[in-house]
Amino acid sequence: MDDMKDHVHIGDRSEHNKQTLNRIRRLKGQLDSLERMIEADEGTCEDRVIRARTIEKGVTSLIRNLVSCYMDNTARHEMVDDPDKVVADMTRIIELLNK
Repeated sequence: MDDMKDHVHIGDRSEHNKQTLNRIRRLKGQLDSLERMIEADEGTCEDRVIRARTIEKGVTSLIRNLVSCYMDNTARHEMVDDPDKVVADMTRIIELLNK
């Protein structure tokens, strides 16, 4: 497996990329909103925490989507030819998720 591109289905990956970019744009908007709130000294501390938690949940959703993209577009196809690599990749991903 010298070239991972051979195992990527562009249509599927393209849809994941679209979803990922939408999540990133939504997060940017939420971060900008929180920043404006703080700069304008608006809202209570509770309001700010609620907004920050919404951002945190959005980041979790983004990460879930990235892992799903890997599973759908890489692991599924590499598992046939190189299951050890997929297991190693998944182990690294799980370690990153648990840091």
